[in-house]
Order: sequence, then structure tokens, then C-alpha cells
Amino acid sequence: MSYLLEIVGRGLLAELSAAFRDRLDDLTDVPTAGLVRLVKAHPEKASHHVRIGIRALNERKSVDARGHFEDALSREPDNVVALVGLACALDDCGQPAEAAGHLDIAHRVEPDDPAICFAIGFCREKSGDLAGAKTAYELASQLAPELRNSRERLAAIAMREQDYAVAIGQYEQLAWHEPGEIDVHLSLAGLYAHAGRHDEAIERYQYALTIDPDNWDIQDDLVEAYADAGQYDQAIEQLERLIDEHPGHADHHLRLGDLRARTGDMVSARVCYEDAIELNPDYLEAHIKLGTARLRDGEYLPAADAFNNAVELNDRLLTAYVGLGVAQLAAGETAAAEESLHMAAGVEPNSTLLFSEMARLQLKASINKQVDRYVTPKPELLNEVDVVINEHAPTADLVDEQIRRHEAALARHPNYADLHYRLGVLRRHRGQLPEALQSFHKALAINPNYVKALIKAGLAHLDAGDSDAAIDAFRRALKIDPSVVELHYQLGLIFADKGQFSLAVERFEHAVCCQPNNVEFRANLALALQDMGLVDRASAAWQALSEVAPQTDRGRDLLIQINEQADE
Repeated sequence: MSYLLEIVGRGLLAELSAAFRDRLDDLTDVPTAGLVRLVKAHPEKASHHVRIGIRALNERKSVDARGHFEDALSREPDNVVALVGLACALDDCGQPAEAAGHLDIAHRVEPDDPAICFAIGFCREKSGDLAGAKTAYELASQLAPELRNSRERLAAIAMREQDYAVAIGQYEQLAWHEPGEIDVHLSLAGLYAHAGRHDEAIERYQYALTIDPDNWDIQDDLVEAYADAGQYDQAIEQLERLIDEHPGHADHHLRLGDLRARTGDMVSARVCYEDAIELNPDYLEAHIKLGTARLRDGEYLPAADAFNNAVELNDRLLTAYVGLGVAQLAAGETAAAEESLHMAAGVEPNSTLLFSEMARLQLKASINKQVDRYVTPKPELLNEVDVVINEHAPTADLVDEQIRRHEAALARHPNYADLHYRLGVLRRHRGQLPEALQSFHKALAINPNYVKALIKAGLAHLDAGDSDAAIDAFRRALKIDPSVVELHYQLGLIFADKGQFSLAVERFEHAVCCQPNNVEFRANLALALQDMGLVDRASAAWQALSEVAPQTDRGRDLLIQINEQADE
């Protein structure tokens, strides 16, 4: 269900101006004071008012921007950039309906601009006019069939209205236009399964599993021959020629990074891995190798972020195999379903191992941060501090310390579902299966729609030999509750309006318990936003643990040892 819930959040913009980057870029290097002088010297020129309006908009001075764009329009009523800029300023001020009105004027001037049509739809949707929003989004899709945001919002509205046929139609179009986007295919597979179209769901899940770059076999014989012969310079030269001819192949950049790493040029290797990820953000192997390279350079938090991205990608494969198995069961293909679920069980340890490595690196970075806080940093001591951590806290101990840290945090905040989930993953990595199951079930007691926890619990039940409980968890993971869709849809729209979102959080906390820093609410709110793909998953939960290390016995011991080492 995670991919179905993500549908209701996709296509939302954090700020309307993102739809008009080409028109509202502040390209001038003239200082603001210079723009003010230009306006005073030539007040009749709308272009000067537009330039200073764009500057104000980019500096988040929405009220000032509004005034400048209104001045421009008083001189040139059909100035599209001023109309668009004023709409963005009004939207920033919490007036989406008024913004849509000015975009309507811009649309009459430039009726074939899909960005304007999309922006009209976005403002109409935020102001509650769903009929007007759909009309605008549909027009944007006609003008630019490949425009992803419009189709995503049409599918989100269809999900809210429980019109899954329309949502499926939009994602079929997205899949046709973007055949390499695994998220699109997973979402479409989930929609097929929800609609009872199990054969099509099976086919789509299988397709999603084949487009992962790690399953591709694009090898150049000459490069391989050079590499096998140890002639790395010639292999690199040949591969660079291939990249010059075909720069869009992410796997070529990955292989070039591997070759550079073999020659000891880790700086260039990292650049190659980053290039591969830029070309294909879903490249699991590239994220792992980038994380390994960052770890080798002692960059613990960046390494942890890379491994976290790898966890998310690996979990996509896990979701695909589970979804495939459930769809096969529904279609009566019992043997094939059993094989798919066994494949899921085979993929899952990679995710758990990567997660544990990320947890270890997060702790190591946190301990170093504590050292910086309590000890005057001395360059000659930095290596010694790292030695202390490695000597007194090997990998297993650091994972155990993360488990204790999670337990300490949960003692203070027992209603944080994501902490229970992460504790379950760490316990599973340490072989504590009953305790891991207990953690997953606690997470689900708080948030019954926590798809990752359902899938992990199902796999843990499978390991424990309880296949009935496993299948039940997997089926629950792929169901969707219309009331949950409605709540998440509304939350997404509120999130898209920064002012409303802050006010909503403040009012909710006050109404619930008059605690302006209600950690449990914020944690579970973050989890709901993660369900929709609206916040960065790399650091959402670890942040809550950043100050816990000194509150555990092992954490205090490590800090004492580090302080003693620094004093010597």
C-alpha cells in the first residue's frame, strides 16, 4: 500500500514558482539597490518592476513581490511573467483561489502553455475546486502528454474519489512515457491488484523487477578484456570513449568508477558513482559503492545516507516480490506465489544488512559529534578518537549500542512507530527474531497502515514457520483503506501550503495536550508524510536519536573513553 499512498502525494509542489523556473529565474547580477534605482528612474517600464518582483520572490519576500508584480501589471496588464509571478506570490501568501484568477488571465494570453494549465489546476485543487482542477490538469496533459505532475495529480484526485479506473489510466500513460521508472510500475501494479486485475498486476510486478539496472547485462567485450588482463589504463580509455559516444548509460559510469577504484583513484571513482546515480537515481549498486567510498574516506553521515538510499531501493524490490506473490495467490498460482515470497525472503537480508550498517555509521557520527561537543578538537587527536571507537566498539557492539539507544528513546517516547520498526530491523539483524516480531507488532499497533513493518513482520513470521501469519501480513500490506487515502490526500494538500501546514501542526498539538513540542505527534506525522514520499527518508527518524547516546550506559562509557584518550 505504500506505493498507493504515495500516489496521493505525488505531483504536489512545495511552492508554485517551481512550475515556472524558466520564467522566474533571477538571472541578473544587478544588486537589489540597483534594481530599485532602475524602477525609480523608469517607473513606466513594466520590465523593471518584473525584475525586482522576481528578485523579491526568490528572496521569499512574497508581500514585496506581490506589490512589484501588481505595479508591472498596472502598466502592462497582459505581461505573462508578471501574471505568473503575482500568482506565485499570492499562493505563498495563502491565497490560491486569487492566484488561479491571475493564471486564468495568463492562460488567455498563452493558451498553449502546459505549465500555466498545471498551475491553474494546482491552485484550484488547493482551494477545494476539484472539478476546476481536473479540467486544468486534463488540458495540461493534452498539451504535454509527457508532463508527469498533471497525470499524478489526476490520479491522486481519482484515488480520493475511489475511481481506480481513472487512476489506472493515468499511471498506464505514465508507464508508457517513462518505461524506466520503477516507482511508476510498482504503483500501477498495486492499482491493478486493488482493482482485482491480478494477471495484469503480476505482469507489471515482473516488469518492474526486470528494469532494475542490477539485472541488466550491458558489457563491452574489449573493456572486459583489458580489465581481465590488468591493463586498466587501456580499459579506462576505451570506456571513456564509450561514455563520450553514449553518455546516458549509467552502468558505463559505474564500471568506470570501479576501474578507477582499482587504480587507487578514489576521488575520480566517487565522481563516476555520483554520475551514475544522477543518470539513474534508482541504481542500487551505485548507491552501495558510493557509500563504501565515502566510508573509506571517513565520511560517516554521507556514507550512511548512501546506504539508506540503498535500503530504500532494496525495499522496493522487496515490495515488488511481495506484491507479485500476493497477486499470484489471488490468481490461484500457488507454486509461483511461493517462489516469489521466497525471493522476497532472499532479498530482505540485503536490506537488513544495509540498514544495520547505516545505523552503525549514524552512531559513529553521533559519537564523533559528542566528542566535538565535550572535547576541544585537536587535529592530531582525530585519528586517535577513531581508533578508540573502533577498538572499544566493533561493528557488533555498535549495532548493540544502537539497539540500546532505540530502547532508551522508546522509554521516553513509546508511541513513535518508526522507532519500534527500526528497533525491530536491528533486532532481526542480531538474530533476535521473537523480539524483532514484538517490535514490528508494536509499530503496527500505533500505525496499522505501516507497510514496511507489515512486510518485515510477514518475513519474520515466514522465518518462524508461520506461513499463515506471513500471508495475512503481506495481504494487509497491499490493501488500501479509503479513509486513509482521504486523510493522506488532505495532509498532502496542507503540506503543499507551508503556512497552513505550520498552523495545522500548532493547532493540533495545542488541542491534543497543550504541548508545543509533542514528539510522538511529530514523529507519526513525519511517518505519514514519508508514506506519501513527501519528506526525505534518509534522516527522518535518526534525528530523534541524536541526543540519546549520553543517556545510555554504553554511550556514556564510550564518551568517557574518548575524553580520556583526548586528555592524554
